[in-house]
Amino acid sequence: MKLSFQSGQKPLWSQLYDILESRILNGDYKEGEVLPSEMALMEEFEVSRVTVRQAMDKLINAKLISRKRGKGTIVLKRENTVATSFQSSFNGVEEKNNANDRRVISVEYATPPIDVAYFFGVSVNRPVLKLTRQTYVDEKPVTHYESYINPIVPVDDQTDFSGSMYAKLEQAGYPITHVKEKITAALMTAKEKEMFGVTRNEALMNRIRMGSSEDIPIEYTYSRYVANGYELVIDLK
Repeated sequence: MKLSFQSGQKPLWSQLYDILESRILNGDYKEGEVLPSEMALMEEFEVSRVTVRQAMDKLINAKLISRKRGKGTIVLKRENTVATSFQSSFNGVEEKNNANDRRVISVEYATPPIDVAYFFGVSVNRPVLKLTRQTYVDEKPVTHYESYINPIVPVDDQTDFSGSMYAKLEQAGYPITHVKEKITAALMTAKEKEMFGVTRNEALMNRIRMGSSEDIPIEYTYSRYVANGYELVIDLK
C-alpha cells in the first residue's frame, strides 16, 4: 500500500498511521515484534523522518507500540477494552443516569489532541471548536464531557449549545448517522476526584465517542462518568 501525495488527501503521517495500524491489527507485525526502523519506513514510503515520527507517536498514544531503549520500537499486547460500533441510527443509543441538569461550562476554540486531529484529518496546530459540559445530580457533577467539532460544521463559539448538541449538528446539516465508541473503566485520578468532588477511591467510566454524518467525521467526545448510578442502554435495530 502506498501513500497518496495528491492535494486534498489526508496528511501523510495520518495515511502512514493507517497503514501501520492495519499491519499491527492484521498480525503482519506481531506482539513483541520489533517494527522496521525509521530509516526503513522513510525509504519504503518515501517520506521524511518527521512524517514517520508523527505516525509512530500516534501509534504510541493508541498503545499499539512502545519504544524500548536498546531494542527499538516494539508491538504491544492490545488492551482488553470494549469497543462498540453502531451501524444503525444514533437514536438507538440512550443514556440513563436519572439526571437532566446538564450545564455548558465553555464553548471555545482549542488546539485538538492528536487523536482528534487525526479523526478530522486536520493539522494538530489548527484550533477546532471545543464544547465542555457537565451533568449534575443534587448539585454534584456526575458526568464531564469534552466534545470537539469538525471545522466544516457551520457552528462557532457563539452558538447556543444549551440544548442537544446532536440536534444542533443536525440543524447545521450534519446529522450523526454512525457512532464508534471505546469504553474503559478505572479508578479516579487525583485530578478527577477534584473534578467530581470526591475524596475516596471511586470507579470512573471513560468513553471516547466518534460520531460521523454518513462518511464525514463530525464530533469526537471524551466523556467521564461516575460509575455509581450510570447505565448505558444500547438498542440496535
